Amino acid sequence: MKKKIVSILACLLIIVPIQSVLGTTQSTGLMSNEDVVEQSVDADVVDMINQVNESLISGYLEGLVAFGPRYTGSENCSDAAEYIKEEFEELGLDAYIDPWKYPRYSCQNVVATFNGIDPTSDAVFIICAHYDTIGNSPGANDDGSGVAAMLAIANITSQYSFNHTIRFVAQSGEEEGCFGSLADAQRAYERDENIVAVLNIDMVGYANTTSDGKIIHTFAKERAKWISSFSNQIAQKYEEYIDLMILPYLNYLCNHQSYVDYGYDGVMYIQSKPEQYHWIDTPEDTLDKVNFTYLIKVTKLILATTAELANKPIDVQVRIVTPYEGYFYLFDHPILHLPGFNHLVHTGLCGMTYILGKAVVRVNVSTTEEIDGVLFGIDGDGDIWGVVRQPPYEWIIKRTMYSFFPLRGKHTLNVYVYTSSGKTAYDEMDIIVFPLR
Repeated sequence: MKKKIVSILACLLIIVPIQSVLGTTQSTGLMSNEDVVEQSVDADVVDMINQVNESLISGYLEGLVAFGPRYTGSENCSDAAEYIKEEFEELGLDAYIDPWKYPRYSCQNVVATFNGIDPTSDAVFIICAHYDTIGNSPGANDDGSGVAAMLAIANITSQYSFNHTIRFVAQSGEEEGCFGSLADAQRAYERDENIVAVLNIDMVGYANTTSDGKIIHTFAKERAKWISSFSNQIAQKYEEYIDLMILPYLNYLCNHQSYVDYGYDGVMYIQSKPEQYHWIDTPEDTLDKVNFTYLIKVTKLILATTAELANKPIDVQVRIVTPYEGYFYLFDHPILHLPGFNHLVHTGLCGMTYILGKAVVRVNVSTTEEIDGVLFGIDGDGDIWGVVRQPPYEWIIKRTMYSFFPLRGKHTLNVYVYTSSGKTAYDEMDIIVFPLR
């Protein structure tokens, strides 16, 4: 999988029961028409940043790499999962092994939760990394570096308190098709969890030059670019302590994409110029290749981003309640859940909703402010829209009266909410429509 990322980066560098499932999606409203990040430095965040050091990260990385290659479903992979779980438990976190199974592959994720202290908040922020490796690679960088960073972040944040819940997920099955992340995303959706952002840490352990050592790349779809922007503002705010900047790229289908396909906002962090390092995905991906100076900086950045996100007020959210992700609809009725058909991330069909006839999109809006309106659209096209100013906020999925042809094929359903003070939130869903006319 990383070889595909390498190819993409190289090109970019050259050119620069059915009714019980009430899944929701959401956009946080953190990127509204105001400054996203408070400019004053938070003393607690500085204290957290200063606790990141080589001893902490190398301890976790050495412990993981000691299991050797961790191919999905192997004994080494299972042993590594137990190790990660025990490390979470030593921090006092509620941790468990979460098995998953798909055709040809079965393995487990490791999930640890650090609950927020605000009783009015159900928001969850996920920090994730994959602990499986390809073939006979020990995976020190891919993705031992991400797992070590995640464990270090868990270690440090567990000493503090935050308004919102932080969840850490160590995933397997990434190298075979992002199966572990897909299982976690689907289960979160079916539990109706309010996951605000997913920060996926994948291959962040090496930089060969001084300039590369100051850059971290992010991959994200348009709807999730606010996370990258937020993180970049954090990098600027704590520049004295982190010395790292974000260079965003186009999206790439990796573990964060599983969550995006189920309606959550996710971004992936990856080191600069991985295409230059031939030892990735080989037996040479060993501890001696890891640049701890760089890995420490990346860990500090994601730690600071996590800490600020987990305490930031969420002013407005809009969530698509129906149609459900990953279902086949006959008009407005969910007829069939399609878990087996939609399980491959790289097909672009994960969580896809199929609609025969017309269905109704229904949304929930969470805000203490007066709602000015909810706007519905298709593919971001202003000519295909509906505006609802009073609850219930719902709209028949169709073209406008000015269109002669019914809506058909693959589209993106867009929903925007505007408050009277000018704050906004956004949600979207991929659908395939078969009109009956």
